[in-house]
Amino acid sequence: MTTHKLKVVYHEQFLTDYPTASCETPERVASIVAALKDHFEIVEPMPAEEKDILRVHTKSLLESVQDTPSIYTTALVAAGGSIMASEIAMKGTPCFAAVRPPGHHASPSSHWGFCFFNNVAVAIERLVCAKQISSVLILDIDLHFGDGTENFFTQRPDVVVVNIQDSDRESFLTNVDRALASHEYDIVAVSAGFDGHRQDWGGTITTKDYYTIGANVKSYSDAKCSGRCFAVLEGGYNTDVLGENALSLCKGLSGFASSQ
Repeated sequence: MTTHKLKVVYHEQFLTDYPTASCETPERVASIVAALKDHFEIVEPMPAEEKDILRVHTKSLLESVQDTPSIYTTALVAAGGSIMASEIAMKGTPCFAAVRPPGHHASPSSHWGFCFFNNVAVAIERLVCAKQISSVLILDIDLHFGDGTENFFTQRPDVVVVNIQDSDRESFLTNVDRALASHEYDIVAVSAGFDGHRQDWGGTITTKDYYTIGANVKSYSDAKCSGRCFAVLEGGYNTDVLGENALSLCKGLSGFASSQ
């Protein structure tokens, strides 16, 4: 087993077959972990606490998720996985949270699109409230617009949310670089959706492109914010290629040579 300087956050709770859309299956995370486990250290998160969720979401939203215990339990662990990834990143080690359910469609008082709690927002707001960071880039590379994240951080000068929505792959990569160059941040969080891949719903991004995105995020974070960067799984539904694509992103984030 070869390990490199990136940690993967994972818990067997993510394999729970809770009621959700048929495409958002436990096999998504299983395929990713199978691809990553021989390259990176796997660490297990604790569930988020209610207070972590309530920094981002209303009490009524939390209670609505509690109505389905299997979803609630798993969603708390997913949010906790994002928190752990952010904590690891704060120490200068890149991290990938292979969590489900995803989160970027969860707004303060509503949710949809297979999401229940906004994992990235929960992690970032926790760091902001603890005054550990004051300037954040959330880079959303999912096929779908991360409306929940945008809704929470709208008009917040301390957190910049950039949804990359180009259907042309060259423009997509250019706009990732443009987002990284736009400002200096204390940490970069990636909402890592893989459903834009050529063999997934979007039909646009190549596996190598995910390496490029990861490598550019790492290069920026090494130069500007002491290596603080992490990614959290959002979409990606073709399990034939999902593990390979997640591995490509993680290789970029970890500093693998491009030939590997």
